[in-house]
Amino acid sequence: MKLPPRPSFPVLLLGGIVLLLTVPACNPFAPALDEVVIDQNQLLGNPVTVRGFFDRFRASYQLRDSTLYGQLLSPKFRFTYRDFAANVDRSWTRDVDANTTYRLFRAARSTNLQWTQYLPSSDTISSDTLASVERSFLLTIEQRDNERFSGSGTARLVLVRKNRNDPWRMRSWYDRSEF
Repeated sequence: MKLPPRPSFPVLLLGGIVLLLTVPACNPFAPALDEVVIDQNQLLGNPVTVRGFFDRFRASYQLRDSTLYGQLLSPKFRFTYRDFAANVDRSWTRDVDANTTYRLFRAARSTNLQWTQYLPSSDTISSDTLASVERSFLLTIEQRDNERFSGSGTARLVLVRKNRNDPWRMRSWYDRSEF
């Protein structure tokens, strides 16, 4: 009984290359692309509404996304807090706040921000382009070294926008926290 001749190495190599080129590239373990377009406003909150602004604010903290947070700040933003030790109000500008928030998010393993309630006489919309809102919040920050900070407080925000179809931006934040 005579065996058929074995294919030579170059023939096997050429056959393998042809096979690779003819088989479509596929990874059976990779998920398929999602055909549904996801609306960022539904997912993160629509900052054209006051409620959506707070949803997006919370999402920026939950995701520790300083870019998302920065989009909520007006160019003339000012953060103010009470320094009880010196009995004075201290404040900083948008650039300092954006940098401070970026460093906070980088140092944190997780952050959890919960807006708990609107305070009386809050959400007073003076016009389509100006709103004063005061809300209570709970904030928990877990750092990468497992140190945990929790606190509560209120945030008195002034929101502005150019016209009623634009997203709200924070012009000022007066913080009364207990950390």
